[in-house]
Amino acid sequence: MYGTVGWLALLALALLFELLARLHLTKTSTLGQFGATIASRLPGRVLLVLLWIFVGVHLFARYTLPRH
Repeated sequence: MYGTVGWLALLALALLFELLARLHLTKTSTLGQFGATIASRLPGRVLLVLLWIFVGVHLFARYTLPRH
């Protein structure tokens, strides 16, 4: 239960951050611009792939595997 609430809170925070950036209420870049900046170099691409694997495995393990 706490894990689900944590993932939903993280998603809501990311959406809020994106909305504020797109409305120019902050001087930060959007998540797409940030991702493009990170992915422009090899270490950033490796980090993004590892992050994608981490999130994917945790969400897969939490919501698709049967509980014993």
